[in-house]
Amino acid sequence: MKSFLASFQYSGYRILWVTSVSLILAIQMAMPSRALLTDDLTNSAFISGIVSMGFAPALLMFSILGGVIGDKFENRRIMQIVQIGFFASSFSTWILIELGIINWYFLFIVSLIQGALFSFQLPARYSFIPKIVPEESVSNGIALLSSGMALVTVFSGSAVGYLYGKYGPDNVFLIISIIQIVTFVLALFLPKTEKNDSVSGSYFAEMKKSFHYLMGNKIVLAILISSLVVSMIAMPVRLQLPIIARRLYMISPQEIGILLTMAGVGAVIGTILISTLKKGTLRFSIFIISAFGLGLCTLIFGLAPQYTIGLVVVIFFGAFEQIRMALSNVLTMEYTDSKYRARMMGFFMLNFASIPLGALPIGYGIDKIGAVNTLIFDGIALIVILSILLLISNSFRKIK
Repeated sequence: MKSFLASFQYSGYRILWVTSVSLILAIQMAMPSRALLTDDLTNSAFISGIVSMGFAPALLMFSILGGVIGDKFENRRIMQIVQIGFFASSFSTWILIELGIINWYFLFIVSLIQGALFSFQLPARYSFIPKIVPEESVSNGIALLSSGMALVTVFSGSAVGYLYGKYGPDNVFLIISIIQIVTFVLALFLPKTEKNDSVSGSYFAEMKKSFHYLMGNKIVLAILISSLVVSMIAMPVRLQLPIIARRLYMISPQEIGILLTMAGVGAVIGTILISTLKKGTLRFSIFIISAFGLGLCTLIFGLAPQYTIGLVVVIFFGAFEQIRMALSNVLTMEYTDSKYRARMMGFFMLNFASIPLGALPIGYGIDKIGAVNTLIFDGIALIVILSILLLISNSFRKIK
């Protein structure tokens, strides 16, 4: 237990952990709430997918720039400024709901804005960890942060289901706004750190340099490609889970909340299992198993569309999801030179762009061929593509 909680002995890390977890809690509540609200307004899984996809264009546009800025400026200031933006977008959503003039166009715009904000937030947070904990604790710090983010999904899922079903979307977004402003206040206590002197050229030149570094680092490139495949095919299932659950099981928002909570439970279990893993072939095996496991879970969702089975499968889905994501971050940080860490995390923000992009075809498929056929096709596609990648990529097999 002591080794598992090693990074918490550093006060700066404790503040980073609390503010990061609070931020993700608010985001985890907002995303399914926007999907449910859009579905209520339009009765269309496709349009709900469009709103969920709003994250993607901004992430694609700003993720690499966000990494450069994360290396160029003081991490603390970036996090504080971006936090104000998250609060403003959530608070404005609440106001429009209260005024009765909310529509899915506005929800899409909010998704765009929050996607842009996320592009600058996450690279700054992850690259902050090596500055506030010793090098030997970096992997533990990343795993703990991933565990905390997974932990809040336990509460956010049930909170969204309960609050949305009982009190309506207006109260959900009011609570989200309160969480965001409290998170901003806590972020004021983050420690100051030194700026990265490696970023000296223009933004375009630094982005180009970052791309060349990525192309030259074959292992990081292999991790990125595998992560993008999973993010495009399997992770949209998690994003669209409220809509998928409605179509598969015909259940209430409260029951959807329970399903989301079970995914969160699985995620917590997964990150606890890998938090003390050391370098070695076992870690790569777990990384591969988690990726294939997501494809298998997606396939089972489609083959066995019963709520009770879904409650079990979603636990494994949550565990595999978090294991793969946490190990992707840990491995990227370990195989990246310290002066490029934020920039490589900027490239990995493309994963978050791929998730909502993948949500659009899933939403279209649900509307056109049904949830069952869509999930079966999705699961088979992921397993096949990962098998091909494993066979052809020598760098991928060298990961330890």
